[in-house]
Amino acid sequence: MPIHPGMVEDLAATTRDTYAAAEERLLGIIARQLAKGLDAPGWVEAKLAAVQQVRRAAQAVVDELGKATTLDVFDAVAEAYNVGHRSAVAELGALSDEARALVDERTPNAQAVDRLAQEAVDVVTATHRSILRAVVDGFRAVIASVAATPLLGTGTRRQATQDAMRAFADRGIRAFVDKAGRRWSLPSYAEMAVRTATARAATEAHMRTLETAGVELVVVSDAPRECPLCAPWEGRVLTISGPAGARTVEVEHATEDGRMV
Repeated sequence: MPIHPGMVEDLAATTRDTYAAAEERLLGIIARQLAKGLDAPGWVEAKLAAVQQVRRAAQAVVDELGKATTLDVFDAVAEAYNVGHRSAVAELGALSDEARALVDERTPNAQAVDRLAQEAVDVVTATHRSILRAVVDGFRAVIASVAATPLLGTGTRRQATQDAMRAFADRGIRAFVDKAGRRWSLPSYAEMAVRTATARAATEAHMRTLETAGVELVVVSDAPRECPLCAPWEGRVLTISGPAGARTVEVEHATEDGRMV
């Protein structure tokens, strides 16, 4: 059974939901802090003085997020590795039952799982350094927006606060900017990174299992949603290991037992 990223992409859902919940908690911290003493004189000054309180509360959320992310990602990558392993075993139908059982019973490479999972954790949690800054910057931006509104006579402080907070929540906490200058929300970036990691884990397990069984040549499947880099290789025969180039393969004749061709 050919392996493709779609077989494991749902494994990123837990991490995505974890980040969505964390983002909701962070927005709640900002909203509650803004609501305190909203109608009291000196609200702007009091809110600016509360920046450190917001930072500390956000730091607690980020610390919990880091622990949860590590557990989620390691579980997802381990499961993806198993999916790739089982897919390869199913693909080895031409082997004898005894040989296929031997491959199937092999324990998936724990070091490979740990390596791939830790790489994914590092990629995802690298955004955590930016989360606190995004939260504090967003908090200050809402205060600045509200502070100017009553002076212009365009609305009450309460309404201005609600409008500014709603606009900030709609944008989300975008703590990561990619090389193209696009800003990613926390759940979207986490899901993208974990999807990449699970696809790598499934593919690596698939290839290792085939190699363990002595399979050296593979055919690239015609998978849906292939990228422009992969498309030219679909249907091509490639080697897992060894030198590139043409080679001679000896197999038993399809209808004559014992005759090798």
